Order: sequence, then C-alpha cells, then structure tokens
Amino acid sequence: MSAVGGSGISALAFKPIGDQPPFAPEALERFVAAARIAMLSYVRHDGRPGQIPIWYVYRDGAFFASTVTGSPKHRALLRDPRVCLAIQDERPPYRAVMFDATVEMRPAGPGSPVDGIERRYFGRIGGEEYRKMTNEAYAATGLTEIIIRPENVRGFDNSSLSSWPTTLFVRVRPRIPLLRRWL
Repeated sequence: MSAVGGSGISALAFKPIGDQPPFAPEALERFVAAARIAMLSYVRHDGRPGQIPIWYVYRDGAFFASTVTGSPKHRALLRDPRVCLAIQDERPPYRAVMFDATVEMRPAGPGSPVDGIERRYFGRIGGEEYRKMTNEAYAATGLTEIIIRPENVRGFDNSSLSSWPTTLFVRVRPRIPLLRRWL
C-alpha cells in the first residue's frame, strides 16, 4: 500500500542524502511536475538490475508512464512490481530525488494520464510526428500504463546553497570556452 495520499509526495518523509540539503515540500512537487527524463530501475528476469530512461507524468502523488505490452520491461514488472524511480536535474548546482515504489499496470488508452505524453516532451508538432512514427509499432502489441506509487523519497536540492547569480554563472560557464578554461 502506498504511503502517498491526496496530498502528494510531499506527505512522504524526505530523507536527504548525506549532508546535502533536502527539498522543501513545495519545491519537490514542482521539481517532479516538470517534464524531465526519469530512470526506472527494476529487477530483470535473471535477477540483475535493469534500468531504463522513461517519460512520465506526475499526478496526485503517483507517476504515470507506459511501456510496450509484452516488452522485457513489462514482463519484469509483472514478475516483480518493486522499482526505484530517479529524477535529476543535470544542470548545476544539481538536484535529484529517488523514490522506492511499487507499480500497478493496466492497458493504456484514451483518457489515460499517458495519452499524449509525447506532446509533453516534444511539443505539439514534434509530438504528432513521434506519434505517427510509433503508432504502427504500438498498434501491433498495445501499450501498458505503468502507475508508480512512491513509498519513500530521498535526494538533495543543492539549488538552495547558492544565490541566483552564482547559479546562473555555474550554468553558463560550460558554454563559454574562455570561462571554462579560466574559471
């Protein structure tokens, strides 16, 4: 049973990693609501860990994703619904959260939270092209909706450690060759 109720993931007790600063509850909700790529870790058929990047939608304390029905990931999640979902910001000063969770699955269809997820990541035009490209492949097997229900959360939010000018500088620095060499 999930520890997440109607108040979302901020109802979970946040555990900071090491001495790094934790997310404030409202910042955590905003962070996971953004269109980011998450890493889903699961147990493969031979017991080894499997990991795959996924698109997701966060809604009401749960994460929604999809997979091709009958795929190795789908079969693995049917065997063992325990997962870890990691979401990070790769821009300095770096933030990340990891959720230990269990999954439920059901056929994905119209009205599902993942219906139209390609627009979230590619926009209207790019999303339509992606849908055209994948419709035929998905029509043969179908898609399964994955509902990821977090049970605990840990991570860090280093953005609270610096002022906005410092954050701007550390984000711009890698893009300017002269600054990269000198600073």
